[in-house]
Amino acid sequence: MFISQEPITSNTILQPESLHGSLGQVFQQSLEEALTHARGVIVDLLWVETVDSDGINLLAQSMIRSQASGKDITFLGLEHTAKLELEYRIQCSVESSSCNSTLGHGIFAPDFEAFLDRHRDLKASEALV
Repeated sequence: MFISQEPITSNTILQPESLHGSLGQVFQQSLEEALTHARGVIVDLLWVETVDSDGINLLAQSMIRSQASGKDITFLGLEHTAKLELEYRIQCSVESSSCNSTLGHGIFAPDFEAFLDRHRDLKASEALV
């Protein structure tokens, strides 16, 4: 797995090869470390061929944890069906009474755009110093 990390408290990019088996365990450890030490995490799922129910749970729990700790996390390359399932699981865990409602809160695009804006602003301010 490729891990790109700028100085601590900056952003980390993770590119797992799998969410299962030994590669999945390596990813989980890297993700835990990134959520502990980095301000923001981008998980690029380009190399992940399938995301099953366990993988969705892993991603949902990491998003919930990041939100609780005030960190940014986003997932790139996640297929549409998996995004909908991920949104549903996050919605269910945050608002257990609304699990049967329709999705459409769009947690990906607004959060990702805000994440990119903050990263760009940080880089611009660092360039001025």
